[in-house]
Amino acid sequence: MALRGSDGRARRSGPPKPQRSLANEAAHQLFLRSATDEERRCLPKHDDESDIGLYRALEQLREPLSFDELAGSGFSLQEPPALVTHTRRVWSTAVSGHVMRGGRHFVEFTITTVDRYPPYVYLGVIRPVSLTNEIDLEADWRGSVNPMSVSSRRHKVSEKLRSQRTSKWGDSDIHCCSYYCIHGRCRGTDWVSTEETEYEWHGREGLHGSGTIGLLLDLDEGTLSVFKNNRRLGVMKGED
Repeated sequence: MALRGSDGRARRSGPPKPQRSLANEAAHQLFLRSATDEERRCLPKHDDESDIGLYRALEQLREPLSFDELAGSGFSLQEPPALVTHTRRVWSTAVSGHVMRGGRHFVEFTITTVDRYPPYVYLGVIRPVSLTNEIDLEADWRGSVNPMSVSSRRHKVSEKLRSQRTSKWGDSDIHCCSYYCIHGRCRGTDWVSTEETEYEWHGREGLHGSGTIGLLLDLDEGTLSVFKNNRRLGVMKGED
C-alpha cells in the first residue's frame, strides 16, 4: 500500500498495528513500574506472549519455590510445599513448576538421611514437561520415575516427554541435567540415546550423608554451578 505525503512523494505503509487491550496495557504498566532490573533479566518476553502473561510470570517468579508435581510413589504428605519426604527405595521425582527463561537462579536443597545409606538423589534442571500427564506410573514408568534414566530403551516415555517440546526449548539436546549426590558426577540426557551422558568437572564432590546442595543456573552464561554445605565446588556444566 502506498500513500502520498504533503511533499507529493509516495510512502509505503504496512498494516496498522493491533490495538493493545486495556487489560494488556494495565499489565504492561504494572510490569514497567514494579519489575527490578534483575527480574527483567530473568523474564525476557516471548514473541507470542501477552503483557498479561509476562506480568503473571513476574508474580510467579516472586513466589517461594515449591514442588508442584510429585511423580511416583513413597512420598509423604507435603507440608510445607517446599518439603518432600520419600520413604521407599524406588525412584520417584519431585518437580517445581517454575519455568526459568533468563538471568541467574539459585536454589538450595537440604537433604536429611535417616539411615547409614548415602542419599541416592539427583538434583538438577529439567525441561518444562509433565512427568504424569498421560504417562502411566506402571505401564510407562514401570513403577520407577527417574527422568535421568529415560532413553530409547524406554521409548514410550521418551516419546511422550519429547512430544511436549515447544520452540522455547531452543536447539540444545540436553533435556535433563543433574548432580548425582552419590559421587557428584554431572549427568545429562537427550531422552533419545541408549544411556545418559556423564560429564567430569573440576571440583566434583559427592554428598555422603545429610547436608545441603546449592545449584546456581546462569542462563545468560549457560552454566550450572554447584555448592556443597555453603561452599562453592565449581561449574558443573557449561555450554558445549
